[in-house]
Amino acid sequence: MFKSVHPVCPVLDMKTHLVFWQSLGFQVVFSDANPPETSNYAGIARENIEIHLQTHAPEELKGTQGMAIRVEMTDRQSLETLYVEWITRVRITSPLMDKEWGTREFGFYDPAGFPFFFYVDR
Repeated sequence: MFKSVHPVCPVLDMKTHLVFWQSLGFQVVFSDANPPETSNYAGIARENIEIHLQTHAPEELKGTQGMAIRVEMTDRQSLETLYVEWITRVRITSPLMDKEWGTREFGFYDPAGFPFFFYVDR
């Protein structure tokens, strides 16, 4: 029945966000303009994860509903490998640790201030 879900993250500056996500190994898979840095809507992907980015004016960004994006990893080793890969590329605000609700996870905020968490069930 369900095939996939693609969160649409509001951004103020497409170029800033594309540089941020590309530094984490994501690639642009589509955009509504060429070059993608000038687009208003673009998709980025890494393996089976696809995230959409949509530009907003600052006053519009305040009105969007924010939510945390949680990405489940296939296994503990993949999570820990990703953490080691990203720790020098992004400011990790929630370090890798076991949580009381039964996950092992880490997290950070994107350039617009939206939280992303990567986890596995313990």
